[in-house]
Amino acid sequence: MQVFKAALKTFFRHPIYLLIYVVWLSCMGLFMGMSVNDVASDEYIERPTVAVINRDGGELSAGLESFVHDNSEAVDVEDSERALQDAVMQERANYILIIPEGFSDDFAAHAGDVDAIPQLQTVVSTQSAEVTMMDNLVDEYLNVARSYTLALADGTQANVVERTDAAMEHAADVAVVQVADAAPVSNGFLLYLQFASYTILLSISICSAVVMSRFGREETRRRIASSPVPQLSVSAQIAAACFVIMFVCWAFVTALGLAVFGGKLAGVGADVIASALVSLFCYSLFGLAFGFFLGQITNNELVMNAATNIIGLIISFLGGVWISLDLVGEPILTIAKFTPSYYYNEALHVAFDATGGGFVPAVLSNLGIVCLFALAVFAVGMAISRLKVGRMGVWNSSSTKASSHSAV
Repeated sequence: MQVFKAALKTFFRHPIYLLIYVVWLSCMGLFMGMSVNDVASDEYIERPTVAVINRDGGELSAGLESFVHDNSEAVDVEDSERALQDAVMQERANYILIIPEGFSDDFAAHAGDVDAIPQLQTVVSTQSAEVTMMDNLVDEYLNVARSYTLALADGTQANVVERTDAAMEHAADVAVVQVADAAPVSNGFLLYLQFASYTILLSISICSAVVMSRFGREETRRRIASSPVPQLSVSAQIAAACFVIMFVCWAFVTALGLAVFGGKLAGVGADVIASALVSLFCYSLFGLAFGFFLGQITNNELVMNAATNIIGLIISFLGGVWISLDLVGEPILTIAKFTPSYYYNEALHVAFDATGGGFVPAVLSNLGIVCLFALAVFAVGMAISRLKVGRMGVWNSSSTKASSHSAV
């Protein structure tokens, strides 16, 4: 096992790679994951930014304005066409409610005729869930106000607003009940695992490439060829050392993620978590294959670092790490399907978005494609390695003949 030990010594002689590519990048992934709010959290409620343009001045419109402000993040916007356009384009307000002049009196006069009730104007920047929620709240407030207007024939607007506000304060207690092993996965953990594809690719590729390049040098090959150790045993020991390197990187990344986000995974099915960890392991195999390929084409560590970083950034982008693939065009999406990171992220989303069992076959199909990418890159590396061995054999044969002629 001398070759195996020598390979691991080569790996541990480069602690800077461990610190930068394994520890530091993993910490970056943690910071990104911890910065995300979980949708299922009871402590986080998304409130839209709302501006109310009240052109009426009546008591009902004032009550509606106050109610909207209480249920949103209120912002002030000038009542002019230019200011409204700027507020929408600059996303200072994603919901603008315009109350027309005479709204309160017209509403009271036509409360019995739904079709004759004056309409409010709204301007929205994005049709999101928060905007829809605010629309529903405004409609609910007006419906309650209409009911009180009809019920209180001699009631003033102030009385209607007071009763409507009191009614809108009542709300049913809502509790989220999770079925056993069916809790949603933390968004932070998902983002961490997505970023981990970049961490794993860089760390394993660089570390294994450095080991392969050391044993791929001509003088090292000659020493190995002249030793009594069979070539098959040498290759097996180098491969075992590289696999240990891959396992160490994968174990560190997964252990760190589980240690930090473990509390948010309570109630998540063990099969979902296992699928995520197996997905990252399969992607680690691609990183190992890419490191082997890189170690065959160059012995220059500067080239290795540059190539791995550039290719890692590109593959991660096409896999949806830096930006959601829902936001890119069809040509980019087509190109992304020729990268392993795309199928790794697909496997994560299939497992995390599943509402029940039966997702394992879909996950395995995506991971099978990732493994095929790893096999293809490894095959190319093997072909390059065979060419280098053939050239070295020719060189040795020529050297032997030259020595024989000199002796004669």
